[in-house]
Amino acid sequence: MLSSQHKKPVRSSYVESDRVEWALKIACTISMITVCIHTPRTIELFQPLNYIILAADFISVSIFMLDSVLRIHYEGIFRCDSSYLSNRWSQFSVFISIIHLLSFLLHCYQLIDNFFPFLHLNYRAWYGAIRSIRPFIIIRLIPLVVKFKLPKNRIEQLLKRSSQQVKNVTLFFVFFMTLYAIFGIQLFGRMDYHCVQPKTDPNNVTIMDLAIPDTMCAPEGIGGYECPAPMVCMQLNLNAKGEGFYGMFNDFGASVFTVYLAASEEGWVYVLYDCMDSLPSYLAFLYFCTLIFFLAWLVKNVFIAVITETFAEIRVQFSEMWQKKEVTLDEGFRKKLEKTDDGWRLIRLDGEVEPEGPKQKLQWMLRSMYFQCFVIIFVVINAIGNAMFVYRHDETDKPRKYNFYLFEVGFTILFNVECIIKILCYGFRNFIRRGIFKFELILCLGSSLNCVKFFYERNYFTYFQTFRLLRLIKASPILEDFVWKIFSPGKKLGGLVIFTIAFICCYSAISLQLFYSVPNLHHFRTFPQAFMSMFQIITQEGWTDFVVEVLRATDDNLVPLVALYFVAYHLFVTLIVLSLFVAVILDNLEMDEELKKVKQLRAREATTSMRSTLPWRLRVFEKFPTRPQMAAMRKADSDFPMPKVRGSFTHQFAVDHSLETTDVIESDFEFPKRIMKSAGKRKISKSGLTFRQIGSTSLRCSLNNLLEKSRSMTGKFLQTAVRNKQFNMYSENGDLSRPSDSAPKKNAKQGEIDIRALQQKRQLAEITRNRIEEDMRENHPFFDRPLFLVGRASQLREFCKKMVHSKYDSQDDGTNGGAKTKKRFKEIRALIGIMPYIDWAMATVTIVSCISMLFESPWPTTGENLVMNNGYLQISDYFFVLSMTFELCVKIIANGLFFTPKAVVRDVGGVMNLFIYFTSVIFLAWMPKHVEINSLAQFLMICRAMRPLRIYTLVPHIRRVVLEFFRGFKEILLVTILMIVVMFIFASFGVQIVGGKLAACNDPTVSSRENCTGVFWQKLFVTRLEVYGKDTEAMHPKIMVPRVWTNPRNFNFDHVGNAMLALFETLSFKGWNVIRDILWSRHGPWAVVFIHIYVFIGCMIGLTLFVGVVIANYTQNRGTALLTVDQRRWHDLKARLKMAQPLHVPPKPSESARLRTKLYDLTMSRWFNQAFALLVVLNSFTLVIPWNVEEEEQRATYVFTVTALAAFMNMLFVIEIILKVIAYTFSGFWQSRRNRVDLLITVFGVIWIFLHFFVALPSSKIDVDVQVELKKFTYTFGYLVVILRFFTIASRNSTLKMLMLTVIMSMFRSFFIITALFLLVLFYAYTGVILFPMVKYGMAVSKHVNFRTASEALVVLFRCLTGEDWNDIMHDCMRSAPFCYWNEGMNYWETDCGNFYGAIIYFCSFYLIITYIVRNLLVAVIMENFSLFYSSEEDALLSYADIRNFQYVWNMVDQEQKRTIPVERVKFLLRLLKGRLEVDPEKDRILFKHMCYEMERLHNGEEVSFHDVLYMLSYRSVDIRKSLQLEELLQREELEFIIEEEVAKQTIRTWLEGCLRKMRNPSQKDAEGVLPFGGGHPVIHSSGHSSISHEETVAQRLRFENIRGDSVDTEETESSEEETPPPIRKKAAVKNRRGSIPDVLSRTGLFQEAARKFMVGSSSEKKQVKSRSPETVQLLPKRANSEIRKGSGQPKNFHLQLNVYDLPDVEERGEDSPFSPKNLSDDFNGEHSPLVITPSLPVPPTHGSPRPLMPCETTKDIEKWWNSLVD
Repeated sequence: MLSSQHKKPVRSSYVESDRVEWALKIACTISMITVCIHTPRTIELFQPLNYIILAADFISVSIFMLDSVLRIHYEGIFRCDSSYLSNRWSQFSVFISIIHLLSFLLHCYQLIDNFFPFLHLNYRAWYGAIRSIRPFIIIRLIPLVVKFKLPKNRIEQLLKRSSQQVKNVTLFFVFFMTLYAIFGIQLFGRMDYHCVQPKTDPNNVTIMDLAIPDTMCAPEGIGGYECPAPMVCMQLNLNAKGEGFYGMFNDFGASVFTVYLAASEEGWVYVLYDCMDSLPSYLAFLYFCTLIFFLAWLVKNVFIAVITETFAEIRVQFSEMWQKKEVTLDEGFRKKLEKTDDGWRLIRLDGEVEPEGPKQKLQWMLRSMYFQCFVIIFVVINAIGNAMFVYRHDETDKPRKYNFYLFEVGFTILFNVECIIKILCYGFRNFIRRGIFKFELILCLGSSLNCVKFFYERNYFTYFQTFRLLRLIKASPILEDFVWKIFSPGKKLGGLVIFTIAFICCYSAISLQLFYSVPNLHHFRTFPQAFMSMFQIITQEGWTDFVVEVLRATDDNLVPLVALYFVAYHLFVTLIVLSLFVAVILDNLEMDEELKKVKQLRAREATTSMRSTLPWRLRVFEKFPTRPQMAAMRKADSDFPMPKVRGSFTHQFAVDHSLETTDVIESDFEFPKRIMKSAGKRKISKSGLTFRQIGSTSLRCSLNNLLEKSRSMTGKFLQTAVRNKQFNMYSENGDLSRPSDSAPKKNAKQGEIDIRALQQKRQLAEITRNRIEEDMRENHPFFDRPLFLVGRASQLREFCKKMVHSKYDSQDDGTNGGAKTKKRFKEIRALIGIMPYIDWAMATVTIVSCISMLFESPWPTTGENLVMNNGYLQISDYFFVLSMTFELCVKIIANGLFFTPKAVVRDVGGVMNLFIYFTSVIFLAWMPKHVEINSLAQFLMICRAMRPLRIYTLVPHIRRVVLEFFRGFKEILLVTILMIVVMFIFASFGVQIVGGKLAACNDPTVSSRENCTGVFWQKLFVTRLEVYGKDTEAMHPKIMVPRVWTNPRNFNFDHVGNAMLALFETLSFKGWNVIRDILWSRHGPWAVVFIHIYVFIGCMIGLTLFVGVVIANYTQNRGTALLTVDQRRWHDLKARLKMAQPLHVPPKPSESARLRTKLYDLTMSRWFNQAFALLVVLNSFTLVIPWNVEEEEQRATYVFTVTALAAFMNMLFVIEIILKVIAYTFSGFWQSRRNRVDLLITVFGVIWIFLHFFVALPSSKIDVDVQVELKKFTYTFGYLVVILRFFTIASRNSTLKMLMLTVIMSMFRSFFIITALFLLVLFYAYTGVILFPMVKYGMAVSKHVNFRTASEALVVLFRCLTGEDWNDIMHDCMRSAPFCYWNEGMNYWETDCGNFYGAIIYFCSFYLIITYIVRNLLVAVIMENFSLFYSSEEDALLSYADIRNFQYVWNMVDQEQKRTIPVERVKFLLRLLKGRLEVDPEKDRILFKHMCYEMERLHNGEEVSFHDVLYMLSYRSVDIRKSLQLEELLQREELEFIIEEEVAKQTIRTWLEGCLRKMRNPSQKDAEGVLPFGGGHPVIHSSGHSSISHEETVAQRLRFENIRGDSVDTEETESSEEETPPPIRKKAAVKNRRGSIPDVLSRTGLFQEAARKFMVGSSSEKKQVKSRSPETVQLLPKRANSEIRKGSGQPKNFHLQLNVYDLPDVEERGEDSPFSPKNLSDDFNGEHSPLVITPSLPVPPTHGSPRPLMPCETTKDIEKWWNSLVD
């Protein structure tokens, strides 16, 4: 019965019961199992399985259908909102139930066809594809198993937000994919030229016609590979299956597929080599290098950022589910405080059991450190003993194996005894409570079973023996804490592992049902094969070959769908699932907010303590006796001689540079700053202020610290404040006293940090260190004397110092008080200023020397291109050594060598400099002509190859990258140790189960070692193409080779060393599928489980550990990891504001220009921009086929059609440009960079149309050859124009623009990281040329892969950097005698051998350092920039909408588009702002005045820039105590307090002067301030001013007025006829707006303090003043009572008593200096009134006719601005 009621029916308890839920769980599980085993091959192995599946399916289908029927019965179908089918989840359940029913009926149909063939039902295997939908039943199982605590709407919100971000990033990825796809089509096109036999038929190619190996070529004159004689280069006609799909650029679909596979960094080098053979090699190399860099390293890593950000939000929502339990592993062991003979101590209780006698002694023994060390030693001995076994493949293996069996039995007994003793001591119940004891018990049980001879020989329980080594993790507290932090809580990582396995199983079942019926495809015959295939795609190892094999076996019509299926799966698992592992690791490494604050404080304290001590190389002088030096003073102007005195005494009277006339250099000697405007004009002198000091107190350090705090505070009043503070820093006896805080005090809350105390502590630490250095200089004559010879103040040293420290000052931006100078190319200037000139010179010399080393080559073997035999190559070496000699001499004289404060050798960089220098000198002096392998001369050449690393020590930013790496070396070392432990465990297990069992005969037809003799014909690899004869035994090329019984080429498990090397290669996902296939073929399917478990644990978790740790260390070293949420938002906001620029919006035409107005509205409309964005996309799709002459010969119509269509659309873009020029005018059009780029591209397009259609095409009438050359040029020029146009689509889409900014900023911010990476790769390239120059060709080393020159080595190492078969190259380079040509005494370039151990060290270190560590820094940079540019609106302090609002308002004020405005216009700009930046002049009047004052005073009344105002607004819009870090917060509070204090003083002074003027002229109050417009009221301007006449005098204009709400309380008039002025509407308060500056101060207290200072005197005077009442201030003596009566014009004298906190807010009219007393007095005598102060007294109405209200009068600049704005 269907329910007809619209109310929600009452659910039956039976439908919602646990039994139904359990039944559904069982049905889902049964369905998942049956769909995984329902294949013909599986049923063929076990025939009864067919009926078991049928019965199980019947049960599951019955449960599903019964559940649906019952729910429909109780809920209805459609008639109410809560009916069954109104819910999408129920609709999915019904759909899955129907699919199960159809699958069951199909199975019955198959059985009927099998039993009754005479019915001719003709069942087809592909009918079973309908079962491919059944694995989605796991989606229904998830809510039955996992219960979410979050509300449904919150889950939907999370999914919506994360899916939107993933969608946007996918769109960005598609953008780059499309770009490289169309570029590949035009650049490479049809690459189907191959080297073949001369008489080959291009339409019927056989394997006998191809070269061995098959090689692509280029026609003569193009610049590719030329075939050797007698082969010829011929174009072959092959279809897509024949070519193999991968590596084709024939059309758009094939190109996109090739680009995606190449972006996965698998198999891309083979496409690169084909392109290098078909075209000039540099084009292919640039194309694929940029493709890998952008797509594989930058764009794809943005997915990690997206997933990490999303996972952070999910973590916050699910924190209750994933929070760490506070109960540790010692749960069962409690402690209590007891009093013993030795005092109070914590006593551990084992389950409240107090053993006595022998048990107590045993427990004491078990807990002792000696027993723990004893156990650890035995664990290590056991592991080493198992690892020492080596299989020799002879008769000695069996007896030695038996001895190791006895060895293992002995250790098993020992550990079993340990476990038994613990059980007896603690009791089984208490023993089993602890997790570590559970683990030990399991190991004991498993290893005991392994000691049984039957099980030991079959290795069933070998896991328990090898996993015993994990007990070492417990032995190391550091490693244990690290593992606990990474892998706890287990719900996150464990849930992710379960999700990944479930997803692979689901997709494997789907693939199994889709492809099991495909002929000639063995990967999907059974579920284990399908699972291994889908797991292989996750690891990306060989997945391109697998997909190509599946596509070749698939029907031609289904190839695009199958390719899309596997690409979608690969995209999801590699970009989302693997990114989830990184997100979980990063989340586990994340610190709590409170811990971040504590870490910030500790970091600063550590820095402070480091500054207070000298380095150990300088503390050596403390070991020597002191020898105070006497100083001779120069004669004074009088001729009286002065005696010699100690330096410490003369320091009391020493004069330092004048504060007003000299430059104050910062402590790091980087950016000199002038603090006075006159500093740049006056001559620098050495006389100046004199400070009295005690001992060796450093005055310069104190001044620099003060200047550092006030660096952002320029202007006269700030300079005065700094100068006064400098005198107050010292007490009367000259000691440095604690400066009094000028900012208001606040009682610190619990947990807050005293910033001033911390800063003063750092300052005192610096002074202490400087005092120690001064004492050293005074008491030790050789201190700070370079080489103990050069004097401290010698002229030679001063000259050398100038040479060493002179650098370009890129910071001269007007901070000295002068006008700002506009400089172009600021980035280039800043880059030049990062290093001194001498370092730039040495960097240039080093680069030239490195370029010269690129030309060194051992080829030819005569050695003529080696540096020791080539005089031209020696020139750069001599020049480098001479230059470095000069540099070191100058730096040593200036800074010293070792025992000076700024010595040349003060860190590892200095040691490396000397090492590089001496090795270069030794090699240059020796120049060995004979260099053998592994000789001292070869080692010296490797040391010489370190020359590129010299740039590390020269460039400070690159040096910082290295320092950041070594700062996080502890965590990286822990991860490395953990992975070594895991590798050792699995290596030991591999040795136990397959050691000595992998050897086989190289002839696959021979299975026994006895028959592996003689020779046989071995097939040769020829080509990847599918050509005739490839699978024919008779036609395939062969070579006769001897039979050999040997291990696999690249790996074996004969001993633990080889096993660990094989597993290390597997750790990079390389070669594991080869190990899997060999284990499967030689030991059965069960052996494959071993390698799959290792790959999953070691690779998917271990590698993500490296990624997570490197990212965490990067953020921590940059300081962002320790930032709280608010501080991180502020950090991102500052970087976001730095990137913001004024909009280039063209001015709107006047209303009189109707045509321009209409065109303006048209071009600014949204649909207009969307239409032309769509036109750009359509224009780009004209490149779906190649534009070249060859394509024109084959498909002339298609080529002409797409080129004509591109020309037509280019003319539409011309129309767009014309419309915009008319609407904006050319000057307005030219203001936008986007418009300029569009104009340039359009001009190029017009030129292309003219050249192609009017020059190239008609030129066939003149000369065909000329036409071909012209067409080549015009086609190339044309597709470049279209590609340039395609880039403009990023500026038309906000999402693409933001993500493009992410990638671009990642490139800029990672510039020095990439530079450091390149220099390290260059060092490895030089080393590779020395170690493996002439290695013979093998499986990987070939004409494209070799180390004969450094340039070729760079290509090889770039390939290894992506992980592309680096292990095969390593094994080829490991070849040594007797497998290569080598004789005693041969030079290394005369032999074709490699270096066995050198290759292992070389390639493993390269892959570990560069691929695992340095490359992951790019991921960290991208994640940082992603959060910067793509943060959510609600998480940002200022959203993009707020910044865009400011840009629009700025564009209104800055009509000239100068990027600067006069400071007078700032107040108008502030009034126009909306949103979070809105400033209400009525409600936030104090804040408004402070903001205007800050802009005017900090910029000396000159023009302010876009960023000046934006930064000021950003500071005012946040809570600085939460968002700013310690030093920045201190500086900002100091600045804001000074600004507020000055504003308050000037406001009070102005108001008091007005009061005094009014008191002195009481008779003229009737005419003050307001013109009596017939009983009207004063006209209030929008800015708060009253409109007054120019003819009125100042005394007549001064009245008290209630401006913006705060006025003096006056008496009410008796007139009831007087109208009240209309109320002024106030704006709503802006959210998170601070009402005053700073936020922690109340407005009342500030004015009380300021008024008291003004009335009593300056705060700087040290006089005691009697306290006054904080509430009122009596301004004048009392007079007779004064009252204005009705109709009376004679006011009486009155006594004014004013509350200080009721002081009126005075709006000033002077734009240049609104609060300056000087300008105030000038304005009193001028034409305009500087202020209007009127009380709320009635104005006698005039008896004339009322005059209308007139607009208020403004100053000239306001009128000019307002008129231009209205126009």
